[in-house]
Amino acid sequence: MKDLYTFDANPDKAANTYQKVRQAYNSFFNELRIPFLVAKAHSGDMGGSRSHEYHIVTASGEDTVISCSSCNLAYNEEVVLIEHNSKMRKESAADLGPYQSWFGISRDRCHLVEVVVPQFLDFRGDHGLERKKVQVNTFLIRSQYPDLDLSIERPLHTFVEYWEKQQSPVSGRDWPAARSSPRLTLLHDYRVPQEYVRCRESNSPTTTLYNRLFAIIGSRLHQDSTSLDLARRQDGDECFRCKERSLKVQQAVELAHTFDLGQRYSKPLDAKFIIKPVEQGKGTALTQQDRCRTSPARQGYGHFYMGCHGIGISRIIAAVAESLADAQGLIWPRAIAPYEAVILATKAHEAVAKELWDLLTRQDPCSAPVDAVLDDRDKGFGWKLKDADLLGFPIVIILGATFTNSELCEVSVRRLGTCKNVSVAHIRDYIARTLERL
Repeated sequence: MKDLYTFDANPDKAANTYQKVRQAYNSFFNELRIPFLVAKAHSGDMGGSRSHEYHIVTASGEDTVISCSSCNLAYNEEVVLIEHNSKMRKESAADLGPYQSWFGISRDRCHLVEVVVPQFLDFRGDHGLERKKVQVNTFLIRSQYPDLDLSIERPLHTFVEYWEKQQSPVSGRDWPAARSSPRLTLLHDYRVPQEYVRCRESNSPTTTLYNRLFAIIGSRLHQDSTSLDLARRQDGDECFRCKERSLKVQQAVELAHTFDLGQRYSKPLDAKFIIKPVEQGKGTALTQQDRCRTSPARQGYGHFYMGCHGIGISRIIAAVAESLADAQGLIWPRAIAPYEAVILATKAHEAVAKELWDLLTRQDPCSAPVDAVLDDRDKGFGWKLKDADLLGFPIVIILGATFTNSELCEVSVRRLGTCKNVSVAHIRDYIARTLERL
């Protein structure tokens, strides 16, 4: 991990530094020419006011990134974007079909949360609107009820069995004397009609398990009136910013992360800097907020505004290798590849291959030299061709049958899907133009 820690005197300077780091990271990944996404992220245990992640899209990624092709919005699924009634699209409840319940239980087993969402919703697919099964957005629910234990596989059964055991004669416990009473909270998606919620609250289902649940709960049922979009995002869903059905949900690998920490660590650690007197516009002044919080005895000191940033170097190598590889082997971007081009030749053209290597790598006032390597290993020509594909050279220059017949070099670029026949006289200019695209 390549880490960077920043220290500034006030929030404005810290924000400026944060943007400079983000610009540097954007330039770095643009130079790599890899398909990356910059997503708004959750600061998590690190803390701070904001953070951004840099991802490369790959099917084996551990993160889920949601992006909009219309307005370029991008955010990690862990970021909770709460949409209230005024911002949510209107849908006909009659078209949503049946509803389903999701349950979560608190760590102390005293609180059960039931979430009611539509069973199916319409999403835009390749063939128009498609009806897909709804998955519950557990990140949003966890933000509303942080004490939930999402590791429990059967929370409803766990809750009922736990509290039936508490009231059994063997346990010898009585609820009023217990540490806490059992309670049930009903949270519903905004697309679930109020009529269904009221009916659901006043008439418990007839299943045996539900009967046991309501025998335990009694009157301790709380309905959360907050109306939220509780469905997990899917491809073709509506973007909350531009209202277009252009969201795309992709798995991705995190390559870098930036955190704006503020005074999250400097105040607890009492990490301070000396404030020089402000004279004729010189020196650093306290912000009004800090001035109010600083006692006269401690005037002249301020707590740092910090930033924490990091790029995973080894992660980039592994993620790029997996993301760009095809059935033939690796495909390295130009900035990462050990060489920009490899020259392969049959035995009949080995002398010409050496001259070509010298032509490409020599200094020239009109163009930069090509970082090329000549494969002169004592191996068969076919073996070298396969090995070049496997190793992932950006450009493969072949002197084979085509050169024998017409003195043209085959220039293969797998990442661009091109294979051109180029004369020796024009090959340096052609490769220079091709490298600008890699």
